[in-house]
Amino acid sequence: MKHKRSLCLAFAAMLIAILACSAPGGGGQAPDLTGTFSVALTAAFGTAQAGLPTAGTGAAPVTPPPGVTLIALPTQPAQPTIVQVKPTDTPAPTNTPGAQGCSDGSEYVTDVTIPDNTVFAPGQAFTKTWRLKNSGTCTWVGAYSFAFAGGDQMGGPASVAISGNVAPGSLYEVSVNLVAPATPGTYRGSWRLKNATGSFFGTTPFVQIVVAAPTATATNTSMPPTPTATFTATTAGPTPTPTAVGSVATDYNGNWYNNDPATNGITQLVVAATTANQVSVHGWGRCSPSDCDWATGTGAVSGNTITVSNFSSAPGVTVVLSIPAAGTLRAVYTSGGAGPFTYDFHIGPTAADWAGTWVNTNAGTNNITRIIITASGSQLSVHPFGKCTPSDCDWGTKTFAYANPLNTGSEFPHNIIIRFQRANEMTVEDTTVAITENFRR
Repeated sequence: MKHKRSLCLAFAAMLIAILACSAPGGGGQAPDLTGTFSVALTAAFGTAQAGLPTAGTGAAPVTPPPGVTLIALPTQPAQPTIVQVKPTDTPAPTNTPGAQGCSDGSEYVTDVTIPDNTVFAPGQAFTKTWRLKNSGTCTWVGAYSFAFAGGDQMGGPASVAISGNVAPGSLYEVSVNLVAPATPGTYRGSWRLKNATGSFFGTTPFVQIVVAAPTATATNTSMPPTPTATFTATTAGPTPTPTAVGSVATDYNGNWYNNDPATNGITQLVVAATTANQVSVHGWGRCSPSDCDWATGTGAVSGNTITVSNFSSAPGVTVVLSIPAAGTLRAVYTSGGAGPFTYDFHIGPTAADWAGTWVNTNAGTNNITRIIITASGSQLSVHPFGKCTPSDCDWGTKTFAYANPLNTGSEFPHNIIIRFQRANEMTVEDTTVAITENFRR
């Protein structure tokens, strides 16, 4: 637009000059208007063209013809250049590992101190030590702890901190200070590792002790007789016989399991002293599909035996109890003229009490059909089978430290919790499908 205005102004100046030159008067020859106009037009165009800006420079100044005043027009602002800017790339989110970035694992190895069923006096202090293995990929640090997980706490702390750093694959011994309860009986407490977030993991070691009844000590408060100088010849008598085990009621306390899990006789006896020489006895006999519950009978200590012949749900059954050695109960069974049959029992339950092939009592189940359990010391190998066609699905075998209940966690296709109920009865809770069923062996 600016260049067009300059051209127009130059053209107007030329026209004025032509008209001035061609005005009448002067008596001379009339001018050559055509030539004059052509020359002027050429000159004017050259002037206007000279006013155009040269590439790469600013606009050249324009000199107006005489008598013409140029009016400065406002300069048009430069138009902004629009540049498309690409937005900054945002990196795709990445997976963030867990807070630890590893997995926790713990395995029971052995009892270092206090074997199962160690006998203590009421209120006696002791220290239980277990040896564990770090079977995971996380290092156990001071934020980890060994915590009480259930059963009888026996005066122990809620937890003890892990000392130092325990690398994966390492063995570690952990100790807990405990106190035997004041009441005679069998006591058991379970303990387990916790990680830095307070979550339990790994196997569940336990401590099981027997608290014996205190022995009464007679105190002679009378003054001893004054000795004399007279010597009397005496004949040496027999050496006094120490009090035999089984002569007091509390010797029989305990939950006793038959040493032969396949027995067809007495499977389990629970004995509790009610007085110094009286006991109550709850018995079970082998039956199917569940053991016969004889309910409770009573008996009194006579010498080193107890005779129970009044089981409330088993009339005609007589059981004579004796203790041939500490931790062993012997029962001689008769019923309706049949017998006698002799059975030996141990205090439990222990890992060995779980051994056998356990079959679901619900023959039409669509879940777990049977579980084969073997025991080695305090370790249990568990081999479950799930309902499949044409043959049951084999879930494989995993080994655990003995615990009751036993939670298998994620070791099998389903998470199962096994609870040992009685000598030949257990329940299996499948938490994956929310089913609980009874099993027999």
